Amino acid sequence: MISLTGATGYVGSAIAQELVRRGEPFRVLVRDPARLSFDPAPTRCEVVAGDLRDPEAVNRFMKGSRFVIHTAAVVKRWVRDRREFWQLNVEAFKHLCREAADAGIERIVYTSSFIALGPSSNPGTGEGLRHPPACSNEYERTKVAALEWLRSEGFRQFPVVALLPGVVYGPGPMTGGNLVGGMISQYRSKVPPAIVGSGRQKWSFAYNRDVVAAHLTALENGETGREYVLGGDNRSLNDLYETLARLSGVRRAVMRIPFVAAKATGGLEVALAFVSGRQPTLTPGVVEIFKHDWVYSSEKAKRELGYKVTPLEDGLQITLSAS
Repeated sequence: MISLTGATGYVGSAIAQELVRRGEPFRVLVRDPARLSFDPAPTRCEVVAGDLRDPEAVNRFMKGSRFVIHTAAVVKRWVRDRREFWQLNVEAFKHLCREAADAGIERIVYTSSFIALGPSSNPGTGEGLRHPPACSNEYERTKVAALEWLRSEGFRQFPVVALLPGVVYGPGPMTGGNLVGGMISQYRSKVPPAIVGSGRQKWSFAYNRDVVAAHLTALENGETGREYVLGGDNRSLNDLYETLARLSGVRRAVMRIPFVAAKATGGLEVALAFVSGRQPTLTPGVVEIFKHDWVYSSEKAKRELGYKVTPLEDGLQITLSAS
């Protein structure tokens, strides 16, 4: 039995759908079962309604399981109470590891993020990169903290395999983790697409089906106590939009917003969010992310997990066809 968190999120929902396709028995822990992207009734999926912060729900969720895949996280630009990031992205993860050990779980596959490694302009950079002390936003800060805890304590105490996907894209729900999906949606609408900065910054674009396959392979083949970067095609944001234009047959002028103006706009949007409660489309912390390159090597994952990297053109073509 596989226990999966985050099954209503972007990566987690794709893993759940692949488990359904394979006919694997699995269990999900979700706060709102109505948000699942599939009907669990005709599948071999058990649903536990609950919160990661509820010890009783977590215990029921893992009972009798062999493996845990932990993809759940707060992946948002902003929340009114920023303590929620720490509670779920750090403390709940630590608690899950302790409960998993008590439940006799053989392996925990943990979904970290490229952002926990820190900025990189070197496509040969891989596992072991340490994030600089400064962080731009709460999501980044808490993913860094969770990975540093694993490195200092968690790997020694618990059977964890840490996967660090790049900027994941591909067909899937429009959640906070589907950044590229939002960019594609904007490009295809009448709203002019925009890039913060010059667009020359490079990201590691990881196709979601490749990332899902690596998660499931890691259940059996991933070495506990190890990290695996699941990067992708290291390309600039200008490349992304140029590829979108070529594949979609629609060419739109892309606005480039200077960092100073973007940061001021983000600050205003955050202030309005406290009044309205609506998610800002931009925050000062997000603007900082756009200032850097985020490119990495996936050679270790290729060797040990059989990880494959889908070229950006191929992945975007499938994504456009599915939307």
